Amino acid sequence: MPLEKANEGSLYAGAIPAFVEESVGMSVESLKVLEGRVDEVLGRHAHLIAERDHLQQQLRQAQARIAEMSGRLDTYEKERAQVRARVESILGRLEGLDLS
Repeated sequence: MPLEKANEGSLYAGAIPAFVEESVGMSVESLKVLEGRVDEVLGRHAHLIAERDHLQQQLRQAQARIAEMSGRLDTYEKERAQVRARVESILGRLEGLDLS
């Protein structure tokens, strides 16, 4: 039944406007609550994006540091192998000496 006819002396004449007002009031309050929740979610989302970006930057820095350390380790291992070869060569020459 249309609202115009409901206001013309029917059984619901006084109740519909009050019900509509109450419903609109609840809707406005519900929308305010919903808007607050959406704002909270958006705020948390922005915070999480910033945190993700920060963590990705830290990860990139850690990966770069790992690559640098890995390069240094390779260099030290090569140097160690060279030193070992030289020491073994020296020891071999010393063993060949007749010290008696």
